[in-house]
Amino acid sequence: MKKNIILKLTFTIALLPVIFTQNSFGKIFPPSNDSLYEHETLKGHKFIVNSYIGTPFIQTFLQSRLGAGQTVNLKIPTIKIDTLEVIQLRGDLIYTNLDIEYQQMIKDWMAFRVKLLIAGKLGTKPGALISEGVNAASGYELGWMFKLYQNDEFALSGSIDLFNKSYTIIDLNSFIQGVIDSGKITPSNRLVKSYSTVRAGGALKFAYAFNRTFGFIGNFNAQFGESIDVTDIDKWYFEYGGIFDADLLPVQNVPIGFSLGFYHNSLPLTSEQIQSEPNNILLGINYTGKQDLNLGLEINYQTYKPLDFEDNIKFVNMSLNMRYFF
Repeated sequence: MKKNIILKLTFTIALLPVIFTQNSFGKIFPPSNDSLYEHETLKGHKFIVNSYIGTPFIQTFLQSRLGAGQTVNLKIPTIKIDTLEVIQLRGDLIYTNLDIEYQQMIKDWMAFRVKLLIAGKLGTKPGALISEGVNAASGYELGWMFKLYQNDEFALSGSIDLFNKSYTIIDLNSFIQGVIDSGKITPSNRLVKSYSTVRAGGALKFAYAFNRTFGFIGNFNAQFGESIDVTDIDKWYFEYGGIFDADLLPVQNVPIGFSLGFYHNSLPLTSEQIQSEPNNILLGINYTGKQDLNLGLEINYQTYKPLDFEDNIKFVNMSLNMRYFF
């Protein structure tokens, strides 16, 4: 049943351009003056691309992001037996991620994208490994983006998207606790667990150029679908954020750009059940000297609270982000 739903959603999204023709949309969204500008540029300002926020521009590009991070001052919950605290665990968590995305401009008002992603989390010491186990996530995203409005300094686009993710969890903590509670290994107490989620939704993205140096990009994303918690019902998930950027090349003749922003996730990087959703502080340093390349270092400081944790998990992730335009 679930596979049929996934196939229907994928097929529907992939066939969206057949529904919309140039005759029906071309008059509503006439060709813009994009030929006067370089890639992802308004008012002479080149925007700094951040992988969380994205951009609203209809362009053809290939993007890759490779990163790793580690928790800061992690406080792992103590292991209890019959409400008695017996072990105080120690250690940190390491996060890794790899994303590859391709977007193809179909018309000057429409583009199709596909994204593949892999992420992982594991403990650095036995204590963290027992408490948090090993988590791995993989999946893909499909989407169609449509230009809604654009002038010399402002651009707005909307998208329709499908998200399919699979999670594999080696849950040592729950497995050990189950053995302690039952006195033996039972078929229902699995060490390795697998889940998958399917969601569909849409997003609004906009960009505004203050001048040749400064700009801002915003993003609001709504998704409806399955939860990682198999006992939970299908529901809505919301993500949003924005980022300010500065490009020193036009005025200072220095090919370096900086960005600072905020992003709210509906889920952490991997597959934990959570009490509070992740919030991210985004920093970026980019090379801006090449018009067909957006290359930079992204620094992300994220906080969220998993179930059974008294304090938030805080981690810093660094990623190399490259977007090449065709």
